[in-house]
Amino acid sequence: MQLVLIRHGNTFEAHQTPTQIGARTDLPLTTHGRAQAAALAAHFKPTAIYTGPLQRQLETARLLNGPPPLLHPALTELDYGAWEGLTSEQIASQWPTEYTAWNEESIWPRGLFARTPEYHLALIYQWLDHLLATYPSNALILGVTSNGLLRLFHSLASEQGPAPKVKTGHFCELLLTPTEISLISWNQQIVSR
Repeated sequence: MQLVLIRHGNTFEAHQTPTQIGARTDLPLTTHGRAQAAALAAHFKPTAIYTGPLQRQLETARLLNGPPPLLHPALTELDYGAWEGLTSEQIASQWPTEYTAWNEESIWPRGLFARTPEYHLALIYQWLDHLLATYPSNALILGVTSNGLLRLFHSLASEQGPAPKVKTGHFCELLLTPTEISLISWNQQIVSR
């Protein structure tokens, strides 16, 4: 089955300084973020839509063209612990080694985030098993999540090194079978006309 993972739309206006936001920061979409979701809606006709519980995720999922979104904990954004609410410069100055390793090599900063990668991977596997047991093999499933979690999905589907960052409003395509998860494309954008 085809699994399309979408990073929620933009949450910071052009004049705002972006900070690290995760599970504890519940921001809505901006006007641009809603336009990103609308562009995705015109492109996909999903069998089902799943999302995490935050405003930015739910709003993105509701703007997609398909059935009402279903919540699943596997798609809940990471809790960035001590990094939550800080700018990239602040994080890099306080945790230079960990921040570089996370951004450049997708190495989890153990002890800094609220949960372990194993915790999140267990939820992801549970969700993937649910999808395989619930939907036919020709289904198109959309999942709205965050960049941090997308790194874990990338690690399951590719042996091509660390996960490249996924921009807001962009998507990644995976092929899911009972024995394998394959990467089709990563960090794709729908260009609205």
